[in-house]
Amino acid sequence: MDMMKLVEYSTEFSFTELVKKIVRDEIKKEKSNQFEQALGETWTLDEFRKNCCFNKDREWVKLFIFAQFKDEIELGKPGGWLKPSKGKGSPYGVYAVEARKWMQANRNRIDWNAKLPRG
Repeated sequence: MDMMKLVEYSTEFSFTELVKKIVRDEIKKEKSNQFEQALGETWTLDEFRKNCCFNKDREWVKLFIFAQFKDEIELGKPGGWLKPSKGKGSPYGVYAVEARKWMQANRNRIDWNAKLPRG
């Protein structure tokens, strides 16, 4: 290989490697930013039911998830992610990252076909 071809090849290889490195670094940075933003993300009851509960009715979510798994999901418990309502005018608060993880791990324990009691 003559010297000109070698320099051309070397420059092309270096440029390609540089571009790959820049792309990898940018992807890492973006993932890190998304993770940091999501850590403190909170949801309302409506956001939780839309994101994790197939848009089930508010009362359905309260009965079949919040009440049924209260001992596992309330804040203060290990892994807890739910700040319960204290009554009329006090909203539920849900820590999104923890709620997603718990819902993913426990989705088979929830009776998704359960019906709300009439009355």
